[in-house]
Formats: sequence, C-alpha cells, structure tokens
Amino acid sequence: MVLINMLSAKWLMEDVYFEVQEASLAQYERFLNQLADDIDEHIQNTDVRPVDEALQSFVGLSDSPVLSLPINQFEDDPFLLEQLSSLLPDQTFVDAQTASIYLMQANGQILMIGPVIHNSLLSWFADWFLWLMACFINGVGITVLLITMYRAHLSLRAQLAAVLPVDIEKAQSTEAQLSELYGYLATNEQQSMEQLNLQRDLLHGVAHEFRSPMARIQFALDMLEDADLNAQAELKNTIQSALVGLDELVKELLYYAKLKDGSTAMQWQSISCKELLQDAIAQVSGFYPGITYRAVCDDVSIVADYNLLRRALINIIRNAGRFAQQKCIVTIQVDEQHTLFYIEDDGIGIPPGKRERIFEPFTRLDPSRSRDSGGCGLGLAIAHSIAQLHEGNIKVIDGLADLGGACFCLKIKSREN
Repeated sequence: MVLINMLSAKWLMEDVYFEVQEASLAQYERFLNQLADDIDEHIQNTDVRPVDEALQSFVGLSDSPVLSLPINQFEDDPFLLEQLSSLLPDQTFVDAQTASIYLMQANGQILMIGPVIHNSLLSWFADWFLWLMACFINGVGITVLLITMYRAHLSLRAQLAAVLPVDIEKAQSTEAQLSELYGYLATNEQQSMEQLNLQRDLLHGVAHEFRSPMARIQFALDMLEDADLNAQAELKNTIQSALVGLDELVKELLYYAKLKDGSTAMQWQSISCKELLQDAIAQVSGFYPGITYRAVCDDVSIVADYNLLRRALINIIRNAGRFAQQKCIVTIQVDEQHTLFYIEDDGIGIPPGKRERIFEPFTRLDPSRSRDSGGCGLGLAIAHSIAQLHEGNIKVIDGLADLGGACFCLKIKSREN
C-alpha cells in the first residue's frame, strides 16, 4: 500500500499535478487580463478622477485592495520596474505571479490592484488536487485490499468446509466458527498424537517381533555349512518356517496399519449371519482339528462389511481355538440397536486385570508362547479396529455358556438396508 501511494504520488507530482496547476494559472491569467480590459474600459467611460476614486465604483474589485504607490517602490523587482516604466497614463500591466494589476496614473504613480482573488472550480481543484487524489488512491487501495481479503476469507472458508468434518457455515458468528475450528484442530491434534504413539509402538513391536525369526535364520545359516544332509534339511525347514512367519507378520502389520490410518473404504452389504459364521469357522477349524466349533444363531441378516467382519471373527475364533480344551461356541444376538457376537471357549480364561491389554498390538499373556503357537500378536488388535469401523467395540466378559474359559463380545451397530 505504501509503495503504491509513493509511486502514484510521484506520477501525480511530475505529470498530472503540474498540468492542473498550469491550467489553473492560465485560467487565472486570462481572468486578470479580462479584468484589466474591463478596468480600462471603465476608466475611459467615467469622468471621475483621480483613477483610484473612479475604481471605487467598479464592482469587480470589491474584494481586492487598491494602493497608489510611487514607481520607485518597485526597485526590488527589476523586471516589474521595467514593465511599469514603459506604461503610458491609464495603461495597465498584468502580473500573474503576484495576481495583481498595475495601472499608470497621470501623476506618475502606480495604482496596484491586488492581489485579485478569483474563486473558480479549477483553482479550487488545483489547490486541493494532491489531497483529493491521495484520498482517492488510498480509497481505491483500501477497497482493493478489502476485496482481496474478503475473497481470501471466502476461499479459506470453502477450503475449510471441504476438509473439516464440522460445518462451520452453520455457525452464526465468527466466534462460533473459530470455536468449531479450534475444536476440530484440537481433536485432530489428539488423533495425530495417537497416530504417532501408535507408529512408535508398532516400530518397537516390529523390531522385537523380527528379532526371534531373524535369530533362528542366522543360527540355521551358521550351522548349515557343517551339518550333515539330514541336519541340513531340518535347518532349511527352520529357515523356511522363519521366513513364512516374517511374511505373515508383514502382511498382518500392513493390514493393521491400513485399518488404523483411516483409508479403509467400507463395503456395506446385507449379510446372512448363519453363512458368515459357517465361513469363519471353516477357515479356522483346520488349524485346530481337535476343537469342536458350534454356531448358535438364527438365520437373520445384518448390514456390514462382509470381508472385514469375517476377518474379525476368524481372528477371535482362532484365538479361542488356540486356548480351548475341547470346544468353542459362537452365539449371535441381534436387536434394533446392535448386533452382538459372543465367542466362548473352555480354555484357561483371561484374568480380569488383563482383559483390556490383549487388544493392544503385539500383546501376549503367555510369555513362553512363540509365534509358531501364538500368532504374531496382531489378531485381536485387528478385530478391535474392525469393530470400531462398524461403530462398535470388542471386550472380554463373563461367559454365557459357562464353559469356564474366555468369552469375547464383538458388538457392532445395526444398520438398515
């Protein structure tokens, strides 16, 4: 803004301002010449003498002083003195610079009329030109600035409305909009901190989980060169098993990270609960053939993401089968608000103080259990994330069938077709 004013002022001073001033002076000089002609005509048409008394009746000089001065009074201005000395009696000379009219009297004295005041629109405009133009340019600059800021404000609001989950357009005041924005930013900051903590925990967990298979692979490679054929075959199987475990860990980790970063697109569809349980049990029964699985449910339909919900049930049922002694029962209850899946086994159960920890990544309650028998530690964490995507949760409760083991309750929100 300051730069614009400086440049515009320079342009005005050098060009427009001087043109206005010159036009005003030219008009003023024409006015003085016309006034001098009118004075000559008035003096010639009147018999009143001396001249200064004759001019008292001239209307055009009512606001201008009239002085009778000797010619030597103008010795300080050689040019003016020369012009006045060449005048004949009753002749006039106009000096535009001093806005005065000089008239030679018969007695040799100079009658100075002026300065003559001439009030015209152009002279007023010339006097106030810089101030008016400065106000105009500042007004234009401020208007442009306000329009730019307003457009930026509208653009910012549109961008915020596009990315914010809250509708700031509905807020009645700026304070309410800022409050909505602050609430969103605070929530987003909390979620970001949770994501950072999750990434840190995952990094530590992955480093710990990679250590065991990498150690087995390193040990097998060290022993492979000096081992006999039978031992080499066994060591190769160990390496192969460790690599399979690493591959499973990486796949589970990527799947879990995708669930947590919010990029999972839900595929809602109508699902038969009976078919869903049969599919999940069929996927798990091969891991633990000595365990009997039984589904207790009516042939009802729910709305959910089939693949995600199936994955959650497989993880929970497989976890139950891992600890069960002989049997595992899966029960479904459906009401208007929620759909509840109960997975219960007759195993050793879970102590009440540890029922929340088991849903954290890489958590195992039995320290002696390795990945070969205990999975990679992400199954229940994945099931918990899938429950949250269905606006539900998962927790450990007291058993319904009184089998004596653990009972998981997976609750999801009921939806209409």
